[in-house]
Amino acid sequence: MATLILKPKHEFTVPVEVEKIIPDNIAGKSLDEVLKIRVYEGNRRRTLGELFEVSGEVAEKPAEQEIIFQRNTCRIRRIGEEMSAGKIIIEGDAGPLAGFKMKGGTLIIKGNAGPWLGAKMKKGFIEVFGDAEGFVGSKLRGEELYSGMSGGMIVIHGNAGREIGAHMAGGAILVEGNAGILPGMHMAKGEIMIKGNCAGWPGTHMIGGKIIILGKVESIAPSFYFEAVKKKAKFVKEKIPGPFYLFLGDVLDNIAIPGKLLISVKNNPHLKYYEQFVEEVKDEWVEIV
Repeated sequence: MATLILKPKHEFTVPVEVEKIIPDNIAGKSLDEVLKIRVYEGNRRRTLGELFEVSGEVAEKPAEQEIIFQRNTCRIRRIGEEMSAGKIIIEGDAGPLAGFKMKGGTLIIKGNAGPWLGAKMKKGFIEVFGDAEGFVGSKLRGEELYSGMSGGMIVIHGNAGREIGAHMAGGAILVEGNAGILPGMHMAKGEIMIKGNCAGWPGTHMIGGKIIILGKVESIAPSFYFEAVKKKAKFVKEKIPGPFYLFLGDVLDNIAIPGKLLISVKNNPHLKYYEQFVEEVKDEWVEIV
């Protein structure tokens, strides 16, 4: 795989937008052509060569191209937008809209990620080794319902902000830390798993999909029906040991209640009163959801 390295020539004081710097647009060009690709510094049109030191190799095909952003990267926006192949590595923090409308390939962020990570993502893989701000895998404000992430997978090794997976229509989001309020709000399809705690109200207005929370949940919307206690759950293809309280909803948006919310029994003793509604004894709890 050919690697191209980009280093900012100075510390950016305004947002820099680099949506054109993806393997799809880099591969097959000469290095001189790459240096002339348009980017924006604030509202000023620049070339890549004006803002970045560029070194390394250019591949013949997008799938063979790796791009590495180094040094001060926190003000760089839209990294990996609409990429369909290859790999991008950010050796620091990423600004807003990293992986926006991503169609394939791999995006690795070794620091933290700004808001709207993987928004409207269709395919591909995103991995964040730090924290991510809100609206991971969501849609943008004012867009149609259920037009968020529709495919691919996002893994966040740290914590995530509010409304992750809002309007999600497919794919999977894994948060290994804690998550803010309203994960999976207006969710239609897909899967979310939060290994840590949730600040509250998961799956509000969801009409489909699945949310699994292994930590403590502060509150659940009253418009969810309690269904059962499950022995295990399934995230993507992995079986997750429980037990879990299973809630179905949100009935305010769809009376057919196809959305599934699975909450750890062990870490949520304040939900124990729901067990009185379970007819089966614990040894007979259903295994997989």
